[in-house]
Amino acid sequence: MELDLRSIEPQYRHKLVLDTFAKMHEGEELVVIADHYPAHLLQLLSGQIEKYNVEETPNGDFILKVIKRKSKLQPIISHISEYRRTGDTFTPVPVLRRSEYGVILVFFKPNQYIPVHAPDSDLIFYVINGKGKAYVDGKETDITEGSIVIVPKGVKRGIKAETYMEALHIVIPSPSPEDHEKVMLAASKGLPEIDLKH
Repeated sequence: MELDLRSIEPQYRHKLVLDTFAKMHEGEELVVIADHYPAHLLQLLSGQIEKYNVEETPNGDFILKVIKRKSKLQPIISHISEYRRTGDTFTPVPVLRRSEYGVILVFFKPNQYIPVHAPDSDLIFYVINGKGKAYVDGKETDITEGSIVIVPKGVKRGIKAETYMEALHIVIPSPSPEDHEKVMLAASKGLPEIDLKH
């Protein structure tokens, strides 16, 4: 099945893909054509896909191909190089998303950041390489390769990279698609903080 999102209003795109994906059978392939790298879609579909591939076309569009996962969760053994990419904002690339938890690799160019926010999720953030700042509960702390940041749900947190930075980002439970969209939108607009309750 193929969905071309380029002519669809942005606020309807994710719902269209998620509704279509929900109706598909295990092992079926969905092809999505988008005008930007589909990081949000991969985040939302993580845990439900067997494998995926993203190709950029010569005109700058992106073609995402995903195969729907079998219901039973399968072991994942992979390497960070399979996920590494950057974009105009911090780039979260899901390894696995379930309602109970999300495992995400996050890639930052210098000065990119995750806006300060207080979600209903616990956070475990491990810096693989690079350096930056963690903002937790109103305090700023330097983070470097090997740093671990653990934040309980409801506590304000944000991350800013000073250099290129890669991190493992585990959230328990996974944030709602709406909260994820709000954080990504705030980052794209250059907002340093976002209130998820409004």
